[in-house]
Amino acid sequence: MLVGSTVTASPIATQYSSPAAATGSPYTGALLGASVGSTLVGSILGAIGSIQNAKAANAAAKYNAAIAKMQADQEAHRRRRLGRRAISAQFTQMAGKSGVTAEEGGWLEALARNAGEYEQDALNAEIAGRQTAALERARGRTAMRQGRLGAGASILGGASRVANLGLSIYGTGGTT
Repeated sequence: MLVGSTVTASPIATQYSSPAAATGSPYTGALLGASVGSTLVGSILGAIGSIQNAKAANAAAKYNAAIAKMQADQEAHRRRRLGRRAISAQFTQMAGKSGVTAEEGGWLEALARNAGEYEQDALNAEIAGRQTAALERARGRTAMRQGRLGAGASILGGASRVANLGLSIYGTGGTT
């Protein structure tokens, strides 16, 4: 042990010492930990929020798809029922007025054409409903993808903020 000599720290030792030693405050390490912790917790909560929003949007889209399909089925059923009534009324009117039997050509062919048009109308209603339902399901899938991407971005952003905080405190690692 040398008596009467003083020991000074090298610039490199000072640069890589603890944050409390660099700033001279005993609370700096605790504040740094709190800052890192709150940044990471905030990022995780943001990620959870993104996932929850995506799940809610997906559930709403699935519900809307089910409703669209149900309404389309009901509309097709309604159009078929109206078509049967119209064809029945037309048949009764034509058969009652003309007094001819159904085997004779012209008006029976017109009734068959009308029945085909009523059925095509009902099928179009079903197709429109299926397309709306498919669109809603696609919206739900997109919401889930966006939620996962938002969650990843939130976590990545938090990690980036922690890294930047570390760089601002400890420097870039080079000599000054």
